[in-house]
Amino acid sequence: MNHTWQYIYFEGLDAGVAVKVDAGFYDSLPAIFAHWPYRIMAAEQGEVFARVELLEGRYVLSSPYIKKAEPYREPVNAICAIVAEMAWAQLREKPSLLCLHGAAAEFSGRLVVFPATRRAGKSTLSVAMLAAGIKLYTDDFLPVSITKNGMISGVSSGVSPRLRLPVPAQIGDRAKNYLQQRETLSNKQYTYVAPLDTESARFGEAAPLGGVVFLERQDGATASLVPINKAEALKTLIRQNFSRALNAGDILAMLGFLAENLPAYALRYDKAEPAIALLKQQFSTWGEAPKPYHPKSPPASVLDDGPQPYTTYDDISVGQFRQAKGVKVVSTDGQRFLTGRNGQSIHYLNEGAAMIWQILSEPASAAEAVDILLAAFPEQPRVQIEKDVNRSFLDFAGNGLLFRLEGPPLPAVMPQESMAGKT
Repeated sequence: MNHTWQYIYFEGLDAGVAVKVDAGFYDSLPAIFAHWPYRIMAAEQGEVFARVELLEGRYVLSSPYIKKAEPYREPVNAICAIVAEMAWAQLREKPSLLCLHGAAAEFSGRLVVFPATRRAGKSTLSVAMLAAGIKLYTDDFLPVSITKNGMISGVSSGVSPRLRLPVPAQIGDRAKNYLQQRETLSNKQYTYVAPLDTESARFGEAAPLGGVVFLERQDGATASLVPINKAEALKTLIRQNFSRALNAGDILAMLGFLAENLPAYALRYDKAEPAIALLKQQFSTWGEAPKPYHPKSPPASVLDDGPQPYTTYDDISVGQFRQAKGVKVVSTDGQRFLTGRNGQSIHYLNEGAAMIWQILSEPASAAEAVDILLAAFPEQPRVQIEKDVNRSFLDFAGNGLLFRLEGPPLPAVMPQESMAGKT
């Protein structure tokens, strides 16, 4: 059959998807994009960010943003891959957005975010929450934006939730009945579930963030919610944020603010229904907890830092170094995170690396840093301190976090901050 090129444009995206496919592909769209409106046009209306062409029985996805074209046997798999590209397309068009990999549902007017962790039951719990009458915003990726008044809100994707097959028994009878009553689209691997209009948020619908719950599914576990510290929450949020390559400094500041101001829990559970009952109880009210308003301040521009180019070094044995300008630092629960000066990386500093980073607030060579730490921790073996310093200097230098001073060495200055602890 001779198919013709057509163009799909989704609400909220300027760029579209060019497709030359069969009826099976088009018939799959309504169930997957149940709440993300789109138009199918006969003529190109602007830029396209991806193309799908049916070639020799395969749906071949290509894009300027992926390394090579990917073939898929079934339309469901091809559209699933397009959904991932759509998340990136949103970020390219609106680089101020943060985007978290995870699910989000509304409890008492605020969103609880469930960051993705492998085999933790994120999508299973999402469908079970729909069946329990909890409004779902996403089961996969959540754009986060700051409104004009500073409110930090999660924005619905409008994409239907997707369950991996076979549907696990832990989802519960209520969710199984729900699945029988809703439109689904399945292949051998997945089933998409199309919620009713009243059950999940439409594309672009927003609600303030309220809390973060990290899922830990264990066979036979009794449902429990355990508070976790802010540093651990920040580490996981950094791992599950996939927009950090666009503006890492601002992203780190935002994630640090969320980790500092939103309650965070680990949900240990086996069966979905007891876990949902616990979530409803925990988030039945937000009490006096304020909504998350971000203290707006203009991001520091590397253009204001003077003529210090982004530079990496592979030899740290010669010369003095100090912290490069333009590196942003976030501290929470006594732990530090910082961004590479290229704006495309986020780094966690363990206790030893944090002390070495503090030493580098003033000019110091690797040898001088070793001497400073030996003076502070005389009980530590010199060989271990030298190993820690060299590793940290190389990591910092290789990521453009250090600036090598020109000219004669300057005397090292002992940092004012207490250096209690061990390297």
